[in-house]
Amino acid sequence: MDCSLKQYQAIAQKIIDDYARYKPSRGNIELQAIADSNSYLLISFGWNGDRRVHSIILHLRIVEGKFWLERDETEEGITQDLLNHGVPKEDIVLAFYHPDDRKLTDYAIA
Repeated sequence: MDCSLKQYQAIAQKIIDDYARYKPSRGNIELQAIADSNSYLLISFGWNGDRRVHSIILHLRIVEGKFWLERDETEEGITQDLLNHGVPKEDIVLAFYHPDDRKLTDYAIA
């Protein structure tokens, strides 16, 4: 699939919006999707009992025509969501792996 920047932006926005619709099963926690240019974040915040929750669940960037996964704390992994939307493995960088370790995956190195 040869995608343009606009197509990749639409895919990223759809995926992050879909995740933001989930309601965590514990506590009084909200999910919020944040998009700015070519960066996409999903954050959780609120309270689980007396414990404060505030974390980045997902951080995805589009850099030079590729998806860079900076953080992925989703249950099944956003990589599969991207593949399901037709994004080829060579356009997905698992940035949370050290560059030397990326060579061991089926995905893009950079």
